[in-house]
Amino acid sequence: MRRTVPVLACLFLLLGATALPALSHGDFDRVVDFSVTLKSLAAAAEGKAQLPTGRMVVLSGTVSDVAILDKEQATFKVRIELITGEWIGLEDVKAYSCYVEFSGPEFFKVFPARAPRAATPGVISGNSRVLVVGRVVDVTTTPQGEKRTRLDGAYIRSIE
Repeated sequence: MRRTVPVLACLFLLLGATALPALSHGDFDRVVDFSVTLKSLAAAAEGKAQLPTGRMVVLSGTVSDVAILDKEQATFKVRIELITGEWIGLEDVKAYSCYVEFSGPEFFKVFPARAPRAATPGVISGNSRVLVVGRVVDVTTTPQGEKRTRLDGAYIRSIE
């Protein structure tokens, strides 16, 4: 009897899993917009394209700046500048960037007040290559007068 209980439980789970509906591309597309890039966000910030709203976006790039806005663990808030670029011909490079803000105690250890001397798993600092998931919030202006799209970050991880 003891051996039949785990076997029956596994059989029940397998049969139950086949009855669950599979997620389709359409289901995922309602939540995530994979067409958004740092280039398209830069165009939206300049008013050359419509600002994507409503769905999550997935971006990759390099962290060029980390600004801790609230250093208390319970109310921690940080803003990073995410940047990427592309070659224009053989001699020019065009850079595209946006701001991503992360809030909450779960990001306290991800963005330490002082960057560690050696690379530490799970810690994000300047020049880290990252993958970010977030939601577009609005367009903001930098102190230099440039327009940047601002995102509310949900997830970040290093991709180095």
